[in-house]
Amino acid sequence: MAALAGQVLGELTVALAERADALREEIRAKLGEAADAVLATEHQWSDAGAAAAEADVELAEASRDIAELAAVRMAQARIDEGRYGDCFGCGAPIPLPRLRAQPAALRCVVCQEKFESRMQAQPA
Repeated sequence: MAALAGQVLGELTVALAERADALREEIRAKLGEAADAVLATEHQWSDAGAAAAEADVELAEASRDIAELAAVRMAQARIDEGRYGDCFGCGAPIPLPRLRAQPAALRCVVCQEKFESRMQAQPA
């Protein structure tokens, strides 16, 4: 992490904090919208299926946001531990352009591509 000292690390720390705040708001909104969709049709059985489908979409989006928030929090913990910016795959520093684009990145582009290839090759 020595290469990410000073202003650059500060910028990435702020970006992570801002993303965490935005995700918390999005999660709250999606959970509220899911509840509203179900509650609005509580006594209208004809709309119950559509409401359930809408709630499922909202919950899926909230779940995705929760996973991203967990990744952001892990990145913040790596900053605190002095391990931020090191690739989990090869141990080399993750290039700054990648961290700026994806501050919670765990891997450099090459290792991420290998990881995704392995994940796609696994049977479901």
